[in-house]
Amino acid sequence: MNVCSTVPFVSQQLIYLLYGERRIYQLEAKLSILTALARSAPGEVPSIRVLTDVPQAFEGWPVEVVELDAGLLDAWTGNGGYLHRRKACAIAHAAAWAQKTIFIDTDTVFLQAPQKLFHQVDGGQFLVDEIEMSWAEASGSSYYAGFTQGLARAGEAPADDLQLCNSGVLGFALENAAVADRAVQRIDAWAPYTAALHTIEQIAFSFELHGARINQARGLISHYYAMKPFIHAILEIFFTRHGDRFDPSLLPLALQVPVQRPQPSWLDRLSAKWSLTRVPPHLRGIGRKLLYGSFIGNDEYQRACKVIWWRSAIDDMRRLGGFDWSNGWPQGLPRLRERDEQAITALARKDLEAS
Repeated sequence: MNVCSTVPFVSQQLIYLLYGERRIYQLEAKLSILTALARSAPGEVPSIRVLTDVPQAFEGWPVEVVELDAGLLDAWTGNGGYLHRRKACAIAHAAAWAQKTIFIDTDTVFLQAPQKLFHQVDGGQFLVDEIEMSWAEASGSSYYAGFTQGLARAGEAPADDLQLCNSGVLGFALENAAVADRAVQRIDAWAPYTAALHTIEQIAFSFELHGARINQARGLISHYYAMKPFIHAILEIFFTRHGDRFDPSLLPLALQVPVQRPQPSWLDRLSAKWSLTRVPPHLRGIGRKLLYGSFIGNDEYQRACKVIWWRSAIDDMRRLGGFDWSNGWPQGLPRLRERDEQAITALARKDLEAS
């Protein structure tokens, strides 16, 4: 680890941002870094820079740490209290340190060499995680309603073909570095919408990229933001087993870490589908989660994910209400193996008491 006071200029840099004491986000970044290193050919490892207020977490890691203090993080949050503004500010802050910059969220793993991402970045093209939808699609969604109406009233509605991008990956060349500063300005102008629309930062970058050539990183990385509870359970097991200090022996092991939500075999999924035909329609989503948790395999990673499936089902039950666990298995839910029903009942009773 090299804690940078002055950051040297390089040809390529991979940038991570993380702040706060939550260890799980440090583990996300460490797995991502391990996969970047493991996928890189000798001599082709980009400069890896971690912007963080917890530099000691990366002691011994082959990265450059740029230490952030509380004052800077507060300034990056801005007056509106929108935390994702920090990401745009971090990208703007780091943009001058390299000819090519790729910012990547911590909840990612590399499926191929980082160089394949940098090959898609130059003065005429940008890189994003993925294109999620067009403005025409977004403007018809209730999630964007207040924002689209506000833009229309201000005469600032974009063209229907504007592409809304997920900025879990954002790559650009030095000559386009001002895109991040302009995105910050948009975020500030749109501050009234940040309470209801948590993706304002992504929208701001999407507006700035409109009309440019945009490449997508999907297939080169896996961004598991929709599966975080499952992958977090897996990360805890991996780093408990191997430790979270850097060692070259971790590189091949990191490539073996499952980063998909575990599901039962196709035969067990078919069995679950059949079992759910006897479950009331409004309980089938809950029943599917219970059955999937019961059916998935029994290695250490999958045992941890069983509980995630079951806790997700219990959360759904809490939202529905009306489930009585005092007299055993609630009516209407699919029946499972006795030991699984006992485990789920104990979890449900504990969670309900806690709430």
